Amino acid sequence: MKGQEENEGSAVTSWKTRIKKRYKRWKRRQIKKKNDPEYQKKKRAAARFRKKLVRYLSHAWMFPIVFFYFELLLRIFGQTGIFKGFAYMLLFAVGTGFFCSAVVSLFPKKINRRLSIAILFGVGILFIVECLVRESWKMYMTLVAIVRGAGGVMTGFSSDLFRSIFTGIPVILLFLLPGILYVLLGKKKLPARRLKIPYTVLLFLCAFVLTGVGSFAASHLGSKDKYKSQFEFNKATETFGLLTSVKLSSKYAIFGNDAASQFAVETSAEAKKNSKKNKDYGENVSDVDFAKLSESESDETLKSMHQYVNSVAPSEKNEYTGLFKGKNLILICAEAFSDQVISKELTPTLYRLTHKGIYFSDFYQPSWGGSTSTGEYSYLTGLIPIDGVETIQETRDKLNYYTMGTQLMKEGYYSCAYHNGAYDFYSRQLTHKNLGYADFLGEGNGLEEIAGSWVGDSVMFDKTMDTYMNQQPFSIYYMTVSGHCVYKKDNAKVKENLDTVKKVLGDGLKDTTLYYYCYQLELEKALTVMVEKLEEAGIADDTVICMTSDHYPYGLEISKTFGNTEDFVTDLYGYKYKTPWEKDHNTWLLWSGCLENENKDMACEIKTPTYSIDITPTLMNLFGIEYDSRLLVGRDVFSDTPPLVIWNDYSWKTDKGTFNAATDEFKPNKGKKVDENYIESINNTVTNKIRFSDQILKTDYYKVVFGDSQ
Repeated sequence: MKGQEENEGSAVTSWKTRIKKRYKRWKRRQIKKKNDPEYQKKKRAAARFRKKLVRYLSHAWMFPIVFFYFELLLRIFGQTGIFKGFAYMLLFAVGTGFFCSAVVSLFPKKINRRLSIAILFGVGILFIVECLVRESWKMYMTLVAIVRGAGGVMTGFSSDLFRSIFTGIPVILLFLLPGILYVLLGKKKLPARRLKIPYTVLLFLCAFVLTGVGSFAASHLGSKDKYKSQFEFNKATETFGLLTSVKLSSKYAIFGNDAASQFAVETSAEAKKNSKKNKDYGENVSDVDFAKLSESESDETLKSMHQYVNSVAPSEKNEYTGLFKGKNLILICAEAFSDQVISKELTPTLYRLTHKGIYFSDFYQPSWGGSTSTGEYSYLTGLIPIDGVETIQETRDKLNYYTMGTQLMKEGYYSCAYHNGAYDFYSRQLTHKNLGYADFLGEGNGLEEIAGSWVGDSVMFDKTMDTYMNQQPFSIYYMTVSGHCVYKKDNAKVKENLDTVKKVLGDGLKDTTLYYYCYQLELEKALTVMVEKLEEAGIADDTVICMTSDHYPYGLEISKTFGNTEDFVTDLYGYKYKTPWEKDHNTWLLWSGCLENENKDMACEIKTPTYSIDITPTLMNLFGIEYDSRLLVGRDVFSDTPPLVIWNDYSWKTDKGTFNAATDEFKPNKGKKVDENYIESINNTVTNKIRFSDQILKTDYYKVVFGDSQ
């Protein structure tokens, strides 16, 4: 034992001795090199080369650093979380930066510099625009959506736009700073030059490696659905960065997204059908043989759509089928309306129409993205809007077969659509006639001749009703404007209604919230006028009023654009929303005079979850229109189809619970238990309905199925 310890001790001593000897030899060599003129000459030459190389390639590092800086600023100002998908953002930003560096390095000095300036300011402006859009609408929008909405914003809401720009000057300067610095200091600090081919190749290689690694990770790891099959511009920007979202949206727009057109397999019968069945009324289904269509179809997308429709269980007709057959229909999309304003004391007409008709106590109008236009689209078509503002624009040259306007026009109804805002905002003069209305009148193309210029909702209702009430049956659509933000003290609606609002609500709410109530009282006044005119004409029992909102009142959010330094949505709701369903809860007003008289026993409360997509199929059933329920994404709420509310970020709500796609969590309702199979099944159903909605528009599917039937 003792000998072993001695051996170990000597081994340690031996290692120490070796280390000391090697260190001394290294030290002697360093002293020798220091005193060797030839070595010092080579060392200075190497240092000069490194310095020259760094300066030579300094311009190549500019774009990667600046693009990363832009993406970081966007996350900070957008308040979407700096570290959400941070690795993706870093890889894509730096990779895209190296690609731009490689491209400009192919050109001579002057062209290189001009291109660099153009890229810095061009990309900077792109980030500025998206930052301001996020500030105003709490989401990022595609370039097409922004461009298409720009004209309407300039004409209808220019003050909001200028306020947004003025209050966003610090943000604007931070995004323009790299371009400004490059113009001022770039010639000396970051000189532009044409690089030698090997260096350019190296930059391209760096770009392809970084973006390739990012693409592979995004396509195969946890965010693969957002990158491919469930790509949505806003969510993709939050996860991968703006530059990548622009690239992907452009790519999918030009070449299509095959992953988003494939339908998932639905394994659970529970996702399709309730077991309850009372009486056999028949099914809401057409005589189209989708199996046969599938067999004869060569286009793979259309083939998969035929197969999907054939696999969906149709809804059952029921005791409410045809209840409103032959009656007049007035559809109202109420700007920024919230059910929070409904009360017996303050809004008696709203209260009456809500509670003495069909009452929907668990209704939602999801924030689809794209503001008013997507709310209108979901309401009028019964389909989920996928592409923001572009969605309703794509209906211009498509067959919009299953809208109430189209179907009632086929039955000989008089029809017209009205909007007391700029007629060409969102190009409504081009879309709404193709959504089932013989004419569309807004401010600037005829409404002013009937009602006067820039009138409120009540005047619009009053004056336009005189033009169609003797032309029964009629099918009318209104898009109101009086509820639109900004909610200001000096507005005429506030001056007229503030005392009334304070008398009923007291001083418990903040001023801006009270102003919002004042704006909504114009809608109350308009509905009062409408009901009175219908009753005076003796046609209230023969007329159906259907109303919902276009979106939640985002004009009450904290926003420099709207001049809000506080969160007034929380003040309105009485709580701070954290989930889509907390934010988007609302009401669907469905009333006819007959529900207070002859058909009083049919008035009821729908307690199951419903949303704007359910309105069209429900009205189709109530008006006794022959339709194929498999071709609409929503459900007839009186049928045996299970309730399902869908958000386009793939969140959902059923009568059993809620699934939050952002957190990938399911929360069961009290007393409800479900297994993983149920969640997977509903997820598949949601995926299919979103993809089907998207492809119906992109393929003009109704025209494929029905031909030119409009």
